[in-house]
Amino acid sequence: MGNIMLKSDMLLFLTSFIWGLGFVAQRAGMDYVGPFTFNSIRFALGSLVLLPLILLRKNPQISRLNLQPFMTFKLKLLSGILAGLVLFAAASFQQMGLVYTTAGNAGFITGLYVVIVPILGLTFRQYTNPGTWIGAFLAAAGLYLLCVTEKLAVSLGDFLVLVGAFLWAAHVLIIGWLSPKIESLQLACIQFAVCSILSLIAAV
Repeated sequence: MGNIMLKSDMLLFLTSFIWGLGFVAQRAGMDYVGPFTFNSIRFALGSLVLLPLILLRKNPQISRLNLQPFMTFKLKLLSGILAGLVLFAAASFQQMGLVYTTAGNAGFITGLYVVIVPILGLTFRQYTNPGTWIGAFLAAAGLYLLCVTEKLAVSLGDFLVLVGAFLWAAHVLIIGWLSPKIESLQLACIQFAVCSILSLIAAV
């Protein structure tokens, strides 16, 4: 049991490390292409990478995951479009913000979605514990120290990324709602494709 927990923690740490490096790459990418072009290519690659995994996954373990085995293609498509629309909005604000702020600021501000998710969850009567409110207060204090200047102003880039953080939180809630209804790889593939197409349209 201990080895499993250690392995899980190490994988989560690796995920966080890769996630953090992503902001550096995103910021560097803004020196060569626009935000929408970057996102279009980024999510197109993500969608294409998932296609062979979906085809190879013959047994989605529907019963174990409590998925709906007979969800029609239309419902899957609509679910992916809904998630893709919110993903497009969140990724767009984040990427536009990275044009005007640092990767460090963007990483911290985007990470605030961790405390924003349970707060937004109150809208759907998903009540949270006192620890969340303590975390929210500390996050707000950190946000103030990091982003607010001596003139009590917030830079355009930080503001755009903050809007993106709220949209990322909304995206997490939507994914949480859709996950029991559709196989995860299919949902991810469709929403990435939708986000890529919308980003391409915006780039043009």
